[in-house]
Amino acid sequence: KLYCYVDETGQDGLHKFFLVSVVITDHIKKEVLETQLQEIEISIGKKKSKWTKTNSKIRQKFIEEIINVKDLKKSIFYSMYPDGKSYTHLTSLSVAKAVLAKEENNYFVTVIIDGLTKKDREKVRIDLKQLKVKYDNIRGMKDEQSVFLRLADCFAGFIRDYIEEQPYAQELFKKLKEKEIVIEA
Repeated sequence: KLYCYVDETGQDGLHKFFLVSVVITDHIKKEVLETQLQEIEISIGKKKSKWTKTNSKIRQKFIEEIINVKDLKKSIFYSMYPDGKSYTHLTSLSVAKAVLAKEENNYFVTVIIDGLTKKDREKVRIDLKQLKVKYDNIRGMKDEQSVFLRLADCFAGFIRDYIEEQPYAQELFKKLKEKEIVIEA
């Protein structure tokens, strides 16, 4: 049983690319990881705010703490698209690439996408079926409701910062890649 949390950046048209961040955890690690992530948010004062509204020092401290969370190894995936006009389809494709990158054979995944509408949920369902992803539930949720959606939001923003060559993100991104926490799918 896998849980997949998804957020994106670039849909607003302010950026030159569309990026989807996918956090995947299994049912065994989910509770412990949820507690760890909440404790990190509280200890550094991140609160439940979106990445774009988070102070830059807190952003950096948050990523530094995330680097030390062993259970996040091979759990955060991202896909980047230079021309992201078909947002829903690209989000579905990113979910499929991340789930398949986990290399789990006998799985079912619950997919939770930030702000997913009922109309788009049906599109995602059709896409995932065509992409041969074994899902048991697809739903939308606001990122304030889930520490994992907030983590997906964080990494969508952080990876955008890295790609846009924000100085704080360069060394941190390398460390995340070395520890296999962040994987391009």
